[in-house]
Amino acid sequence: MTASIAVRAAPGDGSVAMMDELTGKLTDLYQQHYRQLLRIAFLLVDDRPSAEDIVQDAYLRVFDSRARLRDPDKALAFLRQAVLNRARSTLRRRLVAKKYQPRLADRGVQPDDTGRGLDRAVLGQALARLPRRQREAVVLRYYADFSEARTAETMGCSPGAVKSYCSRGVARLSELLGERV
Repeated sequence: MTASIAVRAAPGDGSVAMMDELTGKLTDLYQQHYRQLLRIAFLLVDDRPSAEDIVQDAYLRVFDSRARLRDPDKALAFLRQAVLNRARSTLRRRLVAKKYQPRLADRGVQPDDTGRGLDRAVLGQALARLPRRQREAVVLRYYADFSEARTAETMGCSPGAVKSYCSRGVARLSELLGERV
């Protein structure tokens, strides 16, 4: 584990200009990749408002720690990892809340049957039924179009584990959706 040194801006030392440049790069990065990060978060948590919060919170965490960012070119990878971690935390909180919260009766909730929305809803429900690691692997690998190596790096596991998670996840999705995925 390496220690990181925070950059403190002193008048006239050039650190302020470096921080301003990094701030601009991070802002551009957020604007360019917001939709992709939002889709990843949405597919993991199946809730758009939560997905938006996850992406914004992840960006703020990366932005607040920009002084410790050693390689600005890796900021996007850092941001994706932050989104994945925030989605995991959200799902954990939901599980705890569900476990300790009394069951509420359904109040006549009707599924969305507006064509394309139905497909998304069905897919979202099927993805929600996958184990967490399988869901993450399937979303990152097939929806975000990450390579196996990149997915493995993001998830913190080996490429072989990614292959296994994806294979099992796709097979389970096929069972749940009643068709070949």
